[in-house]
Amino acid sequence: MRRVLLVGCGLVGLSLGLSSCSDDGPPGGEDLGSELQDFAGTAGNPDIAPPADSCEAFGHYPAPVNTFTLPAGQKIISYTDIQKSFPAVDWTTLDRLYVPAGSYTTFQIGNLPVREASRPLVITNLDGQVKVGPNLGGNFIWSMGGGANWILSGRYDPDAKTGDPQFPGHRCGKYAGSRGTYGFLSDDQFDTSGPYLHMGLSITDTTAIELEYLEIANSGFAGVRMLNGHEAGKLQAMDDVRVHDLYIHDTNGEGVYFGWTGAPPSSLFHRLTFYNNRIVRTGNEALQVQDLADGTKIYNNVFAYGGLFWLFNGLGAYQDHNAQILTREGTILVENNVFLRGPSQVLSFFTSPQTGDGDRHVTFHANYFADASTGMLVYLNGKATAGSDFTFQGNFFRDYAFDYTQADPAATAVPYLFSANTEIATGLIKLDANTWEGGSQLANGISGGTGSKNQFVLTGNVNGPVEALEFVASGYPAGDAARKLRAWSAKATIQASDPVIQYAVGDLVMYLGQMYRCKASNQDQPPDVHPESWDKLPLPEDDLRVVPGSPYAALGIR
Repeated sequence: MRRVLLVGCGLVGLSLGLSSCSDDGPPGGEDLGSELQDFAGTAGNPDIAPPADSCEAFGHYPAPVNTFTLPAGQKIISYTDIQKSFPAVDWTTLDRLYVPAGSYTTFQIGNLPVREASRPLVITNLDGQVKVGPNLGGNFIWSMGGGANWILSGRYDPDAKTGDPQFPGHRCGKYAGSRGTYGFLSDDQFDTSGPYLHMGLSITDTTAIELEYLEIANSGFAGVRMLNGHEAGKLQAMDDVRVHDLYIHDTNGEGVYFGWTGAPPSSLFHRLTFYNNRIVRTGNEALQVQDLADGTKIYNNVFAYGGLFWLFNGLGAYQDHNAQILTREGTILVENNVFLRGPSQVLSFFTSPQTGDGDRHVTFHANYFADASTGMLVYLNGKATAGSDFTFQGNFFRDYAFDYTQADPAATAVPYLFSANTEIATGLIKLDANTWEGGSQLANGISGGTGSKNQFVLTGNVNGPVEALEFVASGYPAGDAARKLRAWSAKATIQASDPVIQYAVGDLVMYLGQMYRCKASNQDQPPDVHPESWDKLPLPEDDLRVVPGSPYAALGIR
């Protein structure tokens, strides 16, 4: 398979029904005090991973009393109603559901039990790695759902009897070389030959679950998809979901795709907790999360090199951001994250309440945003009236040089970093104590770091140098900027004329999960069969911790 075109946007669990999208293109404070401190993701928060130079103690979960192991020796795991399939198991007291090590073309478990939060069911690998996919030409590769208070864990912990010592993932900060070492690995080999778009892992009809220590790679579409019902009368909130310590990389579509992008109604995510995840090299957005509600915290993650399909995306325009975040109601925090590279904008933000939703109080605190191609880093879309507020405090904005004519020859540089929909009421967007570099305005229509106009109120922002963020061991060639990396395609099909792309010496491309650097100018030469024009490079290490001593030391994975 030489190249992938994507279709559809509103994807629904296993059925993957297509729907219209709400992804629209752009037109054109005060101190938060104790409220932010109380809600901050890293201020005394026990969820945050230990420092990179230490190992978390074993015994993360109590030792199991009751266990059950699925039958071994199969190529397919398929239990649409697992409780019915194994009626002798006491699903109310089972402590461990073990999945035998092996390579499975498909993995499906449905109707998991509803458990108490005080005694969750832990689902983990046994005697080695569980590898799922590819299922070439099939409907899906990995689906789980039903119940509540279950944990899918590849964590190695001999005291808790989870995981395997040969597959510890990035335990003890060993991010470099962790590729292929997780207890659970989903690898779809970029398959798009089936009747439906493949998710690396699809989760539906559940709530109060946790995912940890998983690797999702080479997905035919999104890495992890989460969605409960989205039709009237079938709405079930997906509350208290925890996602952490995941390594998602090299996807045809989004890195994560939570919630519904089609027409209302849709189910809410209250208290989503998302931290210490690496999401790297994605065809569309690295992070796409919708329907966010009160108590949501997204913190200490690295979202790097999103929108790699920006020149040939089958979904069309406006799928080439780094992150798309849609909020519905309540207090929401996005803190200490690294958002690196999104060709159109780094952040596409929506305030999109549905009938019955309350006000939204959203804070972006101490994040690093860099590398757009349009000149604009952040666009705020949707509708909001007095009573809601959207605050960006203490963030860093860097490196937004214009080069978007590759996707749109008629494009011109946008002279401001922030813009917003006119249906967001006056004064609701507050920019406080942020630092940005370059000659552009911080917010549309406002010169300098203090002032107000239309939706924006600016206080104490500083225009000055912003040091480039560096990773411990990303594995990219020295001196190559993030904006040089894109997915290979023969033509820029995002344009009506489908012009052939001319590659120049030094260009970096990803092709079927492999990195190449152009050594001889060429066009229409797939890298894997034209070694005279392309050097095959080592796979990236993806140790995406911020280098010690950096001003951004509190940001990103730990």
